[in-house]
Amino acid sequence: MKHAFLFLLVMATTLANAVADDGARLKATYLEILKPYGADEALLDRCWEEVVEAYTGPRRHYHNLEHLANFERHLHSCKDSLEDFETAYLAMIYHDVVYFTTDGTNEDQSAAFADRHLALLGYPADKVARCHALIMATKTHAGSTDSDTNYFVDADMAILGADPAAYQRYVANIRQEYGASPQFDRGRQRVLQHFLDMDRLFKTDLFFDRFEKQARENIAAEIRSLQAN
Repeated sequence: MKHAFLFLLVMATTLANAVADDGARLKATYLEILKPYGADEALLDRCWEEVVEAYTGPRRHYHNLEHLANFERHLHSCKDSLEDFETAYLAMIYHDVVYFTTDGTNEDQSAAFADRHLALLGYPADKVARCHALIMATKTHAGSTDSDTNYFVDADMAILGADPAAYQRYVANIRQEYGASPQFDRGRQRVLQHFLDMDRLFKTDLFFDRFEKQARENIAAEIRSLQAN
């Protein structure tokens, strides 16, 4: 029993340290992008703390700073293919800042949240509009004629193509956010089937080659599991 407790304590400490490291790295890049536009550090810090507060709420089992850190890694993997990496990075930071809505407007509210912050911080209006559009693209994850948008939504969806163990952790965390219920299972199954019915889950060749096959296997396995319940 004592050894089990110590193991859990070590794991909890390791996870807490990893989250702290993720948060520090995300903040550093956020500040690096926005400082040139003239906002003072106190304002930048306050805006960042509002972002952190949103992503660390008690229901945030998946849509949290760890999710942002994973998204960031995938965004960096296609950095050289992006025309405006900085705006894509800011859209990544804000894309799930509002999540638990009852009317399906979380993307709209997240984009509006980003608009307010970035205007306050002096980010150029055309880039604010670009950030808004990228966030709204996560509403449908549809293909776009805009290359940055396709890379952005692919980076957001890359978890679907994770190895089976990581995918199972993702599913478990999503379920914790919403709670187990027949309504959740039915809704989840509809969303997953929608993904399977797409010609391509991933719109860019980079992400398609890396993740498409595994993502379809993961999704099909989850659907079978839901149908068995």
